[in-house]
Amino acid sequence: MYCNEDFYMAQEDGIVISAYQELLDEKAANGDFCWGYYLRIENNSDEKISLLGKSISVTDIKGNAVSAVYNGFNGQTPVLEPGEVFEFEDYATSKASAVLSGSCLVESKKNRQIRNIDLPVLSLIANDNKMRVLH
Repeated sequence: MYCNEDFYMAQEDGIVISAYQELLDEKAANGDFCWGYYLRIENNSDEKISLLGKSISVTDIKGNAVSAVYNGFNGQTPVLEPGEVFEFEDYATSKASAVLSGSCLVESKKNRQIRNIDLPVLSLIANDNKMRVLH
């Protein structure tokens, strides 16, 4: 979907999560900054997996945090065979520069083991603050 050298990657047990973010031109209705983020989840393991959901946390430079847990990915619960990829886009808002962190809930179909795999941490830099928040 995206082709950008600014991807951040996390890997665990053969599952690779690549992430990318960008500040969108428009602001959210309440005046917050709005960032789009993209996740690419690759199943490089030797077993079938299900992506059950995700948890996302956005923490701004003042320490204000908003967290949410989602079942599935926009109503989907993707099942990935070894070698398959799932791509997902969403957005996050904040009143100031922030970091986005979280995890994906993954189930191994072979042994029904469920585990959280961390997402790469993303810096959400607002137009009014060019200082890097984290990385």
